Amino acid sequence: MKPKAAKHQPDLERLEYLKALEYLDAGEAAELIRTHRDEIYKLANSGRLRCTRFGKKLVFSRAELDRFMSGHDHHAPDPMTPAVRRELAARAN
Repeated sequence: MKPKAAKHQPDLERLEYLKALEYLDAGEAAELIRTHRDEIYKLANSGRLRCTRFGKKLVFSRAELDRFMSGHDHHAPDPMTPAVRRELAARAN
């Protein structure tokens, strides 16, 4: 039996698939950068994230998503390994 991943952790095979796509819809773009689809629409409507519209569908290039993400200093935290927990505890004291 395959163990269930936590709800907030995306399937690694799915992430690899999304990384291989050159163009993504809003849902795929949101999944790739780990945000909600509504946030992608807000970024596109504000002009901060460029996209192409095909009818009602917004399409984002992988290059544009990479450009957008590289313009931010935010980094994903380290996994909560025992070593990370010890380091966080040491900082708190």
